[in-house]
Amino acid sequence: MQNWSKSSTKTRKIGFLLYDRFSNMALANLLEPLRATNTLVGHSAFEWQICTPDDWVVHSSSGLPIMPTARLSDIGQGDFLFAICSYDHQTHATPANAKILRALAGRFQTMVGVDTGGWVLAAAGLLDGCRATIHFDLLDAFGERFPSIEVERARWVRDGNRITCSGGMAAYDLTCELIGEDHGAALLLELTQMFMSESVTAPHALARVRGDRRVEACLREMEANIETPLPIPELARRSGCRQRDLEQRFERHFGASPQKVYRRLRLNSARRMLEAGGLSIAEVALRAGYADASAFSRAFRVEFGLSPRVVARGAAITAGAQPR
Repeated sequence: MQNWSKSSTKTRKIGFLLYDRFSNMALANLLEPLRATNTLVGHSAFEWQICTPDDWVVHSSSGLPIMPTARLSDIGQGDFLFAICSYDHQTHATPANAKILRALAGRFQTMVGVDTGGWVLAAAGLLDGCRATIHFDLLDAFGERFPSIEVERARWVRDGNRITCSGGMAAYDLTCELIGEDHGAALLLELTQMFMSESVTAPHALARVRGDRRVEACLREMEANIETPLPIPELARRSGCRQRDLEQRFERHFGASPQKVYRRLRLNSARRMLEAGGLSIAEVALRAGYADASAFSRAFRVEFGLSPRVVARGAAITAGAQPR
């Protein structure tokens, strides 16, 4: 994979502590962007373990059973511990759970409460004197129960080595923010494409681009013109700035030129089409804006380190067919 973003080689150690009737949406929105990041960067940027308070199966609020991958006693040092709780938060706020959380706070650099996970962190005394948020339905009750906490109505709040997240889709926003700190806006651009999260200019996923209307407008034009790519001067005109100004803005936000970002968007689109199967390599090339299939194959190999045929063959094997 061609590195056109500043991406960390550090491996972050993550722990997920799940409480019975937790939100599976919150867990998926935290976990899937981490998994996708590992795929995109080509190494284990994130490693995670799932644990539960009693080292046994828990069920999500929809009844989905989840078996822990590690015992609490086997959890080592880490970067982030996500306490994910939803319903029955007051039931989980016990002295036994408080003891578990305080022990984990000694092993992880940052403790994160997701949905009502902030309540169990607060009950363990881990949010005293901090700014924090929780699911908006509980904001008033949270403030009344824990007067030492400065409660904020926000999707997530970070105060030192404590993070609280209101849950649901906000968990995806938070994960993207944490990924972006290590791997930059360029990789977040790929994540938003992969997960179809509104558009490539979604502000939660491209925090470094937020407020730069020229770059946002240019990204929208790029995304809308994959099959028939626009020249960079035309992109600059549609973005309301000079080409040189556009180039400087992209270099500042992505560490790459508009040409490289545009090419990456087109080739990412091509890779998803190949992985989905059903199209020939020549058809994918055309849909990605390449009239010459050979030129497409060369660009694809430079960008991803493997040929389109290899990707197509993998999709064909999965589907029980042969690549055309």
